[in-house]
Amino acid sequence: MRTLFFCNTNYQLLVAMQIAASFDDKKCSVIITTEIKNCEELFWRVRETDLFEEVSTMDVKNQGKTLGILKKCIWGFSPDQLKNSIFDEFVGFNMDIASHMVFAYFYNKNKNIIINKMEEGLMSLNTPETSCGVLDLTYKIRKGLGKKNLKDSIRGFYCFLPQANKTELISIKIPVINQKSKIKEYLNEVFCGDTVFAYKEKYIFLSCIYDIEGGGAIGELELAIKIAERVGKNNLLVKVHPRDDKEKYIKAGLKVDQNSLIPFEVIQINNDFSDKILITTLSASILNFNPVLENTPKCYYGYKLCHLENNSVAQHYQKILEMYLQDEKLGIRNVKILESIEEL
Repeated sequence: MRTLFFCNTNYQLLVAMQIAASFDDKKCSVIITTEIKNCEELFWRVRETDLFEEVSTMDVKNQGKTLGILKKCIWGFSPDQLKNSIFDEFVGFNMDIASHMVFAYFYNKNKNIIINKMEEGLMSLNTPETSCGVLDLTYKIRKGLGKKNLKDSIRGFYCFLPQANKTELISIKIPVINQKSKIKEYLNEVFCGDTVFAYKEKYIFLSCIYDIEGGGAIGELELAIKIAERVGKNNLLVKVHPRDDKEKYIKAGLKVDQNSLIPFEVIQINNDFSDKILITTLSASILNFNPVLENTPKCYYGYKLCHLENNSVAQHYQKILEMYLQDEKLGIRNVKILESIEEL
């Protein structure tokens, strides 16, 4: 089976790499989009691994005017490197406009192409579907032309913990990644390069994107500042989300992890954080490898100390998080909800 992965984030690329390394019946290719800040650098590193037959990049931020975008969604578009390829399976997570373009292109070549989703962290297994005017119109036109639509064709869900999948999609289990995984060398080659890890700080704060996405700002920066004032600025390191602005943390006098572009999951399998304390508002990075790590650090979710009332996306993931923490079958350890700064 020839599989094409569509990756908008570092974590999606991590998942695609593990699937490519673990499933012997697949010959895999991957599209790395410009949603990832160091897209071009990753392109060359991924090519060196030989995990994928073909590696391509795609500019998803400059797609042209609305009419041109609509035409590409209906009739298809592919990066030049893949135009002559045919695939049996298309795998992505966001199922956004660019995904629809690529799906339409390869559907034209193979009407029986299988569509599966892959996880974007543990909490993504229960992410609501979204749409927009362009996609709504695309679906109507393609349906009228007798063509299948992307979201209507999804069969299964690649995930590390099938027991967390509450969707109607069939779970396809991915072998877990931990500090003893064979994939570790590939992940380090792609994401770490020559990075030297040195985490001296006792407290690590993982920022999210809810100050800039999902609705009104929830006050993540303010929470990080309060934590630093409580535990000492020299004792706190901020791991900035790839889509967040690290400069605002630096201007606030906080120490920022220079490895912030590396997925925290990859950082975890390279370091022993058992004596650290991890804090976040709602980042899934704390949860994703928690059930499989030999030694887990103390972890705190601090969303109760923020303002979620004007951010619907943050409110959604708060509910998902609380559901997971109550589910003993998931094996989540040492994770608590922070009720006050004093608990630290």
